[in-house]
Amino acid sequence: MNTGKFHKQYSSCLEAPRAVASDILPFWQSLGLDVTVIGQMELCLVEIVNNVFEHAYSNLEGAKFEITSYLNDTKELIIEVSDYGDSMPTNILKDLPKMDFIEPLATEPSTWLQSRRGLKIIQQLSDKIEYNSNENRNTFKLQRQTS
Repeated sequence: MNTGKFHKQYSSCLEAPRAVASDILPFWQSLGLDVTVIGQMELCLVEIVNNVFEHAYSNLEGAKFEITSYLNDTKELIIEVSDYGDSMPTNILKDLPKMDFIEPLATEPSTWLQSRRGLKIIQQLSDKIEYNSNENRNTFKLQRQTS
């Protein structure tokens, strides 16, 4: 079992989620994680990286962000995504548990708009989510029990 840490910097773009997933999946496999946990955390990571591109950097290509992942002492998978763009409003995560999941419908364009669907998915698949903004660095942190 690997006990190291994954850390890599990326440039924001539409292809970044695919690149991040391609890089981190072998690391998670080396940790001996269950394929279900890997699949669910990959989905969460892709959602966060998409949010960095779209919201933190307003679709600006080339802005830097970082991914860090490791197992902590209690065998929880930790995933941290840090960016240097616009921070997320403080009420978003606080209000998330009260919000409904809005299913996008092909016949109703109003359901295609930003609805925090990605954050709801992340909330449901993670044991704990945190967001901190400090000195122009925003970090979204996920925790997921692995055993």
